Amino acid sequence: MIGMVKRYKVSLAVILLLAVGVYVWNDNRGFDDSAMAAVPRHEGLDDRSILLSEDTSSLLEPSYYKVLSALQAEGALDTEGFEARIRSVDYAALSSEGAEVQTAPTGGPQQAVALSEEGGWVEYELEVPASGFYQMGMTYYAFPGKRADVVRSVMIDGAYPFFQAKKLDFGRMWQESGEPWYDNQNNEYNPPRSEVSDWQYRDFVDAGAKVEEPFRFYLEQGSHTMRIVYVREPALIGELRVFSPRRVESYETVRQSYEAAGYRPTSGHLIKVQAEEAVLRSDPTLKRIEDREPDTEPFLPDSVVLNAFGGLSWRDGGQWAEWEVEVPESGLYELGARYGQWFLNGIPVQRRITIDGEPPFREMNAVSFPYKAEWQISAFGPEEEETRLFYLEQGSHRIRMEVQVGALGEILERVTDTTQRMSLLTREVIRVTGTNPDPNADWRLERNIPNLVPRLQNMAWEMDDAIRQLYDFGVKQGSSEASTLYEARDVLLSLADDPAAIPARLTQFSELQSALGLWANGLSRQSLLLDYLIVKSPDQPWPRPAAPWYERLGTSVADVARSFTKEYGGVGTVYEEDEEVLDVWIARGRDWVEIIKQMIDEDFTPETGIRVNVNVIPAQQMQLLMLANTSGLAPDVALGVEGEVPIDFAVRNALVDLASFDDYDEVAARFRPGALIPYQYNGGHFALPENQNFYMLFYRKDIMEELGLTEADIPDTWQEAMDLIPLLQQNGMDFFYPHAPNAPAMAINEFAPFLFQNGGEFYSENGQRSALDSPEALEAIRMWTGLFTNYRIAKQADFYNRFRSGEMPIGVADYSTYILLSTAAPELTGWWAMKPMPGIEQADGRINRSTGGLAQTGMIFRSSDRQEEAWEFLKWWTGADAQERFGSELEALLGVEARWNTANVEALERLPWQQSDIDAILEQWEWFREREVVLGGYFTTRHVANMWNEIVLNGRIHREAVEAGVREINKELRKKREEFGLDREDREERQVRQDREDRQDRQDRQGRLDAAGGGEEP
Repeated sequence: MIGMVKRYKVSLAVILLLAVGVYVWNDNRGFDDSAMAAVPRHEGLDDRSILLSEDTSSLLEPSYYKVLSALQAEGALDTEGFEARIRSVDYAALSSEGAEVQTAPTGGPQQAVALSEEGGWVEYELEVPASGFYQMGMTYYAFPGKRADVVRSVMIDGAYPFFQAKKLDFGRMWQESGEPWYDNQNNEYNPPRSEVSDWQYRDFVDAGAKVEEPFRFYLEQGSHTMRIVYVREPALIGELRVFSPRRVESYETVRQSYEAAGYRPTSGHLIKVQAEEAVLRSDPTLKRIEDREPDTEPFLPDSVVLNAFGGLSWRDGGQWAEWEVEVPESGLYELGARYGQWFLNGIPVQRRITIDGEPPFREMNAVSFPYKAEWQISAFGPEEEETRLFYLEQGSHRIRMEVQVGALGEILERVTDTTQRMSLLTREVIRVTGTNPDPNADWRLERNIPNLVPRLQNMAWEMDDAIRQLYDFGVKQGSSEASTLYEARDVLLSLADDPAAIPARLTQFSELQSALGLWANGLSRQSLLLDYLIVKSPDQPWPRPAAPWYERLGTSVADVARSFTKEYGGVGTVYEEDEEVLDVWIARGRDWVEIIKQMIDEDFTPETGIRVNVNVIPAQQMQLLMLANTSGLAPDVALGVEGEVPIDFAVRNALVDLASFDDYDEVAARFRPGALIPYQYNGGHFALPENQNFYMLFYRKDIMEELGLTEADIPDTWQEAMDLIPLLQQNGMDFFYPHAPNAPAMAINEFAPFLFQNGGEFYSENGQRSALDSPEALEAIRMWTGLFTNYRIAKQADFYNRFRSGEMPIGVADYSTYILLSTAAPELTGWWAMKPMPGIEQADGRINRSTGGLAQTGMIFRSSDRQEEAWEFLKWWTGADAQERFGSELEALLGVEARWNTANVEALERLPWQQSDIDAILEQWEWFREREVVLGGYFTTRHVANMWNEIVLNGRIHREAVEAGVREINKELRKKREEFGLDREDREERQVRQDREDRQDRQDRQGRLDAAGGGEEP
C-alpha cells in the first residue's frame, strides 16, 4: 500500500489539489461584481423596437407586475374603507348559452348563476366612490366533476386588465374517504380520496401563486362593468366582493396588541399534529408518503409506513392542505413544523399559513423553508429572529399551508421576458443569415441589426439582476439552481464582445433559451415534505430535527440487509407459490402497479375467484421477458409491453393467439380497428392495446384571433396548413411539425400520417417487401420533407416553450404535449385548443386524417398452464370499467400529468377530459391507424430517418434517396424471413438476386460520383 502511494504520489497530489480547488470554488462562487463592472447599462433602449410588429408578446395583455408598476409610478394608491357585495343573480347581462340561474345547494344563497360551458359569462355593474386600487373575490360552489380546478377569467369594462386575469383558479376540496389499508406484508397504502362539495370563498389571486397578495385592480371613480367568463369546469357563483385592499398587520404590531390585551404564554403543552392526517386538501394528489428517517413519526423498521405528507406532488402554486388541532387552553403558543426541503438546491420554498382562514400577521403570507439535505424544524420564521407567538383560543382550530411562489414570481418574470427578447434576436439573426449560415462569412450583424451589442448587454444585466435578486431572496451562494442564469449572462456577454460569432453559436443561443424556460418551470415548483406540525408552549423545547448520523446509518444498514431476504418485486398481497395463482408482470412504475394490484384484490379476485400475484419489472426492459421465456420462467400475463414487442415473441411461437378464444371479436370491438394492426401475425392476434399515443393539431386561440383567423380558418388539410405558414413567417412566427434528429426511431411515426393519408403502405406482399417506392409513398415523402425544404419550418424546436412564448402558435404534436400544456402552462389555460391533425381531402369530400402512435400492450404467454384465467384477466383489465377506474385512481394519485390515455374508446369518454378535447380526440380516432410490425422492420425505421436526412440535409433527389433505402430494407426483410424459415429459395435464385442488387448499388454510387463531377468508381 505504501509503495503504491509513493508510486502515484504526484497524481495523488494533483487530485488532492483539484479537489480542494473545486471545494473552495464551489463554496465561494456567487454574485460576481467584476463580470459586469465594465459593461454599460443602456437606459431607455427599446430592446424590442426592431421586431416590435413581430413580437407576439405585443399581441397579448401586459403582465400584472408591469401594469402594477406603471400605475404606481403614475401615483395610483390603495383605496380605503370600501366594500361591495353583489349577489350573482343581480347581474346586468347574462350570455344566452352556457349560463343560467339555478337553485343553489344549502349553505349559500337560494338561487345562483351557474356558468357551465364554454361561451358562458355573466356581467355586473359596479359603482366605486374613488379612483385607486381595489381587490376582488368570489364565493363559489364547484359542481362535482372532473377533478380539475374551476377556472374563470375577469374582464373590466370590456378588457382584460392584465394577462393573468385570463385565468383565475377556484379550487376544489378533497378528503380521505376511509382509513389506510394494509397488505399481508403489513405495508400501508393510501386510502381513496373523495371530493367535498361545499361553498367556498377565494380572492382573485394569481393562479401560479407568483404574487403574494390578491390582485389589485385599478378603477377610476364612477361606474364600471365586470364580466366573469367561463374557462373550465362548471360552478355556481354565490356573490362577488369588491373591496379596498386589506391591510394585514406586521408581527411587531400584532405582538404589541397581544401585550395590550394581556395575553400570556401558556405552559407545559407540546402538541404534534401528524401531517399525513390532513383533514382537507386542494388536490387529490396530495397524499401520505413513506420516509425512512428514524425520527419520522411513526416509524417501523420492516414495513412500509406512510408517515409523511406532500413531497414532490405538493409543489404547484395554490395547492393547500389543512390540519385540525385541539388547543387545551387559551393563550400564546409557538407554531412550527418538522419538514424536509431538499428539492430545490440552495433555494428556500414558501408557504402561506393561515389559522381559521386568515393569516395571523403579514409575515405568514410567505413563510420560507430553507434548503438542507436533511430534516429540519421550522418555527415559521427566520432563525435569526425571536420565535414568533400566536394567540389561540381554547378549542378546535384549522391550520392551512398553501404553496406560495411569491417574491420569486418577479424574478421568474424578469427571466422569461429576457428569454422572449433573446428569441426575437434569434429571429432577426436568422432573417439576415438564413437557417444554415456559413460560420466563416462576414454577415455584418451590427450593421444589419441596430443596437445589437447594447441589447445583448442589457439582457446580460437582466440576468445579472435576476442572480442578485435570487441571493437577496435567500438562495445559498453556489446553488446549482443559479448556474443556468450564470451561463446565460456569460453567453450574452461573450456574444456582445464578439458579435461576429453569433451565427456560429446560434444553436447554443437557442438551446440556452430552452434551458431558461425549463429553469423557470422548475423554480416555480415549490416542493415540501412534512412530518408533523407543532403547537407548543414557549417553555417546551423544540423536538430534535433529525436523528443522529449513527441512527440513520443503522437504519440504512438494516434496510440493505433486509433487501437480501425481502421480495421487492411483488406488489400488495403476495400468495404462496404452491397456490393456484395467476402470475402477472407489469412494466410500469410502482405507484401505477400498486393501483392495479389494489383493483385486482378489490374487484377482479372477488368477482372471478382468480388470485393474482403482481410483479414490477423495469419499463422498456423487454429483454427480461425474452430471457424469462427462454428459461421457462415466463409469467402468465405481461402488461405494459411496448407495441413492437409482441411480434418478436409471436414469431418464436411464445404467445397465445387471442383470436382462439371464442369472445375475442367482442373484446376487440373495444378498440379502434386500426389499433390492433401491429399485433397481427400470420393470421393470429397476439396482444391487446392498453393505451395509445396520438397526434393532434395544437393552436393558440388568442394569437390566431390577433392574426385575424377564426376557428374556421384553423387548417383541416395539409394544403391549408401550407397556405398558413407564409402568414405566420411574415409575422415572425412558425408552424411546428415534429422531428427528432437525435432519435431516428421517431421518424417513422412522423412520416406515417403522410403515408397513410396518401393511401400508401409500408409493406407489400404480407410484409415481404417494402412499399416505400410506390407512387403514394413517394408523394408522402415529398410532402413530409417539403415542409422543411420548401416551407423552411424549423428542423428542430422546443415546441412546448415556443408555443408558450407565441413563436410557434400552431403545430402538430403528440399526447405528451397535451399533458405539458395542461399541467405546466397554467398561464395559457383557456387560450389554447386542439383539433384533429391536418389531412388530405378525398374524392368524396372527406378528409383522411390517418395517424397512429404505438403505446403499451398486454399479452399471454403460451407456456402458461392457466390460459383461460389469463384471458379472463386480460378481458377484465382492458374493459371500460377497469380502465376508467384505473385512469381515475392514477390521476387522483399523480395528477393530470399522469392522465391515462386508454385505448378503450368507451373508457376514454368517461375519463375527466374537457368535452371539447374529448370531441377532438374521438374525431381523430375515427382515423386511428397503426403501422404493421414485421420481421426486420427496424430497417424501415432506420432508413426512413436516413431518407429525411438525405433529402432535407444533403439535398438529394427524393426518388434516389427512397430507392436506395428500399433496397436495403428489402435485403433485411428477406434475411429475417429466411432466418425464421418463412421464405425458401434455392442457392442459385438467391445468387442471381444478390448479383442484381449489387449491380444496382454500383450504378447508384457511380451516378452520385458523376453528379459530383468525379471520375469512375474504383
